Amino acid sequence: MTAALRVGPRVRNPIGWRQRLARLGGSPVDLDLRAFDEPLADIARLEEEVAGLSDAQITRRGAELRAGAEAGLALDVLRAPFFALVREAAGRTLGLRPFDVQVVAALALARGRVVEMQTGEGKTLVAVMPAALHALTGNGVHVLTFNDYLAHRDAEWMGPIYRMLGLSVDAVQQGMTPAARHRAYRADVTYVTAREAGFDYLRDLRATDPGDIVHRPFHMALVDEADSLLIDEARVPLVIAGRAEPHDSRAPRLAALVGTLTAGVDFDTDEYGRSAELTEAGLARLERELGVSNLHDAGHYPLLTEINCALHARVLLRRDVDYLVRDGRIGMIDEFTGRVVPDRHWPDGLQAALEAKESIAPDADGRILGSMPLQHYLRGYPLLCGMTGTAQDAAHEIHDLYGLETVVVPTCRPMVRIDRPDVVFTHREAKEQAVVDEIRRVHARRRPVLVGTLSVVESERLAGRLRAAGVACEVLNARNDAAEARLVANAGRLDAVTISTNMAGRGTDIRLGGANEAEREQVMALGGLYVIGTNRHESRRVDLQLRGRAGRQGDAGTTRFFVSLDDDLLVRYGIRNLIPARLMPARSDEPVEQPLVRREIARAQRIIEGQNHEICGTLSRYTEIVEEQRRRLMERRQAFLHGRASPDVWRTVPDRYRELVEACGAEVVRRAEVAVTLHEIDQAWSEHLARCADLREGIHLVRLGQQDPLARFTDEVVDIYDRMEVEIDDAVRTALHAIRVNGRHLDLASVGVRGPASTWTYLVNDNPFRDQIGQMLTGPGRTSIAIFSAMWLMPLMITWGLVDRYLRRRARRRADPYR
Repeated sequence: MTAALRVGPRVRNPIGWRQRLARLGGSPVDLDLRAFDEPLADIARLEEEVAGLSDAQITRRGAELRAGAEAGLALDVLRAPFFALVREAAGRTLGLRPFDVQVVAALALARGRVVEMQTGEGKTLVAVMPAALHALTGNGVHVLTFNDYLAHRDAEWMGPIYRMLGLSVDAVQQGMTPAARHRAYRADVTYVTAREAGFDYLRDLRATDPGDIVHRPFHMALVDEADSLLIDEARVPLVIAGRAEPHDSRAPRLAALVGTLTAGVDFDTDEYGRSAELTEAGLARLERELGVSNLHDAGHYPLLTEINCALHARVLLRRDVDYLVRDGRIGMIDEFTGRVVPDRHWPDGLQAALEAKESIAPDADGRILGSMPLQHYLRGYPLLCGMTGTAQDAAHEIHDLYGLETVVVPTCRPMVRIDRPDVVFTHREAKEQAVVDEIRRVHARRRPVLVGTLSVVESERLAGRLRAAGVACEVLNARNDAAEARLVANAGRLDAVTISTNMAGRGTDIRLGGANEAEREQVMALGGLYVIGTNRHESRRVDLQLRGRAGRQGDAGTTRFFVSLDDDLLVRYGIRNLIPARLMPARSDEPVEQPLVRREIARAQRIIEGQNHEICGTLSRYTEIVEEQRRRLMERRQAFLHGRASPDVWRTVPDRYRELVEACGAEVVRRAEVAVTLHEIDQAWSEHLARCADLREGIHLVRLGQQDPLARFTDEVVDIYDRMEVEIDDAVRTALHAIRVNGRHLDLASVGVRGPASTWTYLVNDNPFRDQIGQMLTGPGRTSIAIFSAMWLMPLMITWGLVDRYLRRRARRRADPYR
């Protein structure tokens, strides 16, 4: 991306005819920054005046603007004078005066946009301006970060700016007490991970005392690494669980049995390695071993499910690729970041099967008390915005899921990084040898090299080959993530060779020369950091994140990917089938020189992204109805909790109700009925989630009967919910007869009103539609059909996009207070 072209306070992107045509066709990516010229000029005009203020006067001016906002003055009126204050405060407290491009990014965020800014362009500082502006209303702003470390670091680092403006700032960390969380959320600006904020929200929904609620009503969220949290993590359910009754698990025995099965005889896998199923011979063998006549009988459904989980764990989940074993626990490896994800596991049956496979003591059994996809949590904020270095490739998904447009902000200095074309090989051995040879060649000149690999096992295999070739290297992967800060700090130094998984691809900032400025000039003279990718990822955004480690803030740098035709991605999605047989190269240790091969790999990557987009959209449609029911039920629950409404179920049994009132008093009975009602709502909702999950798992089978699975699912879920509402009232009424009087009190324990002994939170790597939709869209023989259909539909899509664009512009003029 080229540098900003400035004439006075103006920032511009280079815009070609393709970008203009795409925008006219309804693209959610906005490259035209002329709308920010006027507010940028307004801010610039105030700088001289603000520069003459003392520190105390800046704080006083900030308090005056806050009083105006709390009195109802529109933020667009306060924006220019307040941004000028923020700019001056940042320069005085941190020595960081925001550039014009950073101010433009802040203006876009304040308008509720997703902003694309390249690596090293100062996104942390940019976030302060819109967060502080919206905090003036007194309603609180959440800056949602990628991990706990960043939440704490950014709150501490940017804290002096907020405090000079008269605003409070705090951070929420994993392990904090409820009281500390309550204080942190009462700050004007709170830095917190989306995961922790979501878990706190789930706990709030189960509160039985208003004083236990830590959140206040949502106002604004600014999402860092927006594409990751809004898209990659969006479909991940947040779960709060309580301890269930212990029971003997069959998982160890089933894992041992499945471990004796033979591939191709007892079970088969599809050619892409995405599913595994038992053969008739395998079923018969298991039935003999288990003493079961027919595993497909309805009464054996739970057992068959556990067997399939054991098979999935054995065949499809790979140690040191999908997970690793550390400290006697299973650690799930996030495919997008390469990190072990805290508090995440697979759905309970699959998690138990994996623990049995690895002979690990199982985690405590739990009953799901509440669950919500991260996407629905984020959509609960009235104002949502975000920033990332790779927003354009996710712009359509972000717009479809959240209605947010993407604004691209240019770099402050020219981007001089060189992105070389891929080098393609016919097989993995040739590719890895070429990578080793390339690293040796570059390392001989002392130029720093960063190598991005796909998995823990690949990173360690490549490191072994390099050491055998006499090249010293450091390895950064999920197995030694504690050393991340040290390894990243040194990755840009002379002679450094760092082999990493995707951990070094997002949220890391590699400085050339490290802390040594003299060494920085030497590294620049050598061409900067050389980044090598050893695989293409399903998402181009992950590849771009890796490229983005080089070329920071106008630094020199080079990137290149080495690919083989038997890489996991290319095999799994049948990309070889896209290459005409006459052009398919014979096995060779030399690079493939056919340009068509590189183009087909890039095209297949776009197709896979389209498939994943469709999966995400389908998951959203299936969860939407359940989310609407959750909102409806929780509004009713909150009304009871805060005294805005009364259940009034016990009054329908007047004799018993009158008896209790005479014994204990009307207020005691009222509080008891509320407590019982809250308990029954929580119990019923937990059971409702379990029913919906069971229904969703098998709903795709109705397609065999020519029915629409989504329509059938919706009908069934609505019916289940309607029955649940009746069951709640019946249970509350039953408790009226069962509750015991204890002096002037009612014994709630006598009707089972007690919380679980302990609760915990986790995330579920739950995507039941991946294989189903993947096979429909890009299964054997269907990739070319998808491309052919898209080609014929394009004219119709452009026509509709023009109409839709016009209608959205009119609607936005009415709705956007800044226009």
